[in-house]
Amino acid sequence: MDTLFSIVLYILYGFFGLLLLLFILALLFGKRVKKQWEFEAEFRDASGREFGEFDIEMSRIEKEEPNFSFKAKFKLRHDSLDVGQRVQVYLDDMLVMEGVVESAGRIYLKDAAIVNALSEARKGQVCRVVYGGQEQFAEPIRPD
Repeated sequence: MDTLFSIVLYILYGFFGLLLLLFILALLFGKRVKKQWEFEAEFRDASGREFGEFDIEMSRIEKEEPNFSFKAKFKLRHDSLDVGQRVQVYLDDMLVMEGVVESAGRIYLKDAAIVNALSEARKGQVCRVVYGGQEQFAEPIRPD
């Protein structure tokens, strides 16, 4: 019985020791991201299921980037998206991102699709998604 107890004890000590080691390594060698601000807009259907999201932030990686830079991501899954369709994402009246649908029913835009980089954003600004010549979805941004 003592042997079984010792084995379980060694396993527990080893597990928590490994977690502690990983935590220390992450502190020493991990990248630290400093954020000036971060906002998101979530697009949901009538049942509350999320079908799209727009994330923006002003951040920098310490020791790698000297200045803050604008980063944005947009993803949308909707049946009305057709291949080759141009999708534009606005924040209030400023065009922020633009891209073409490559897979029917979904689009994913990253930093390469940024048209205008923002220097500031405020809670309550409206994110508008435009394709097919008209506004399809609109949601206010909120802190992430």
